[in-house]
Amino acid sequence: MKNLARTISSSPWVVLFGLLALLIFLNSARAQQTTQSACNNIQVQVLGSGGPEIYDGLASSSYLVWINNKARILIDAGGGSSLNFEKSGADFNDLQAILLSHLHVDHSVAIPVYIKGSFFTGREQNLPLFGPDAGGVFPSTINFTKALFSDQQNSAYKYLADFIEKKPSSRFLLQAHNVSPKNSIWSKKLNAQVTLSAINVNHGAIPALAWRVDSGQCSVTFSGDMNGTSGNLPKLAINTDVLIAHNAIPEGAGKIPKYLHMTATTIGKLAKAAKIHKLVLSHFMYKTASIKDVSSAAIAKNYAGKIVLAKDLMKISLNR
Repeated sequence: MKNLARTISSSPWVVLFGLLALLIFLNSARAQQTTQSACNNIQVQVLGSGGPEIYDGLASSSYLVWINNKARILIDAGGGSSLNFEKSGADFNDLQAILLSHLHVDHSVAIPVYIKGSFFTGREQNLPLFGPDAGGVFPSTINFTKALFSDQQNSAYKYLADFIEKKPSSRFLLQAHNVSPKNSIWSKKLNAQVTLSAINVNHGAIPALAWRVDSGQCSVTFSGDMNGTSGNLPKLAINTDVLIAHNAIPEGAGKIPKYLHMTATTIGKLAKAAKIHKLVLSHFMYKTASIKDVSSAAIAKNYAGKIVLAKDLMKISLNR
C-alpha cells in the first residue's frame, strides 16, 4: 500500500492537476484584486441625505457617482443639493446624465437651479435626463421638463426654453427620456464607461424607479423611495457593490407611511436577497434620524454586511 501511495503521489498527472489548480486560484485572486483596484476609482457621494422636512439641517435626496475623479452621474436633485454639488468640487461639465427616481419635490425641485446655473459653466454637450413615465397626478419626465422650460405660455420658466428647444441661443439641450420598465430591468449603455439600469418600485401611487449605475465590474444601486412590496429591487441590485437605501420611517410606522416607504426590517431582507456588499442608509426623516442605531440593529437581523449611515457630502468607495 505504501508503494502504491508513493506511486500515485509522484504521478505526473497528479503534479499537473496540482499546478492547474494553483494557476486557477492565482488567476482568480488576481482578477478579484484587479476588479477591486478598478472599484477604488469609483465613489458615490451623498449630496442630500434628508427628506422633505425643513428643520432637519440636511439637503434633500441627491447623490453623485464619481468615476476617475470626475462627477459623472447625478441621481435625484432635492432641495439644497445644488449647494452641496458646489461644495463637492464637482464640475457640471463632467456630468453625463441625470437620473430621477420620482418627481416628488424633495427629489426633483433643484432641476431648474442646476439648469439655470449651467449657463455660467460654459457647458456645450447635451445632457440626458432619465426619469419615470406618467402616473396618477404625476406627469411623465418629458412633460415635467416641458412644464418647467418649454416655450409654451404656461411653463414655469419660459425664459429657459432654449435649454430644451434648439434655438440660436442654445448652448446645450437637456434631453428628457421616460423610463417605464414594467417589472423588468430597463438598461442603457450610456457610453463605453457607464451602463444605466432601472426597475419600477412601489412608492404608493407615485411612479418611481430604483436605479443602478455600472462601470466595468463595479456598481452602485439606489433604492429611491419605495415600500419594498414589488420584489423588484433585488432583481436590480443583485451583487451590487453598494446599495443606498432610504430609511424614512421607523418600524412602528402607520399604514400610510408603510404604503410609501420601507422599514429597516424590510431593508435588511432586501439587502440579504440582493447579496449586496455594502449598505448605505439615507433619506433620514425626524422619526428615523434619532434612532439610526435601532434601525441598524433591525437590519442586522437579516443582513450581515457593512452598514454605513449617510451624511451630507460623505463619499463612499465601492471597494469591498
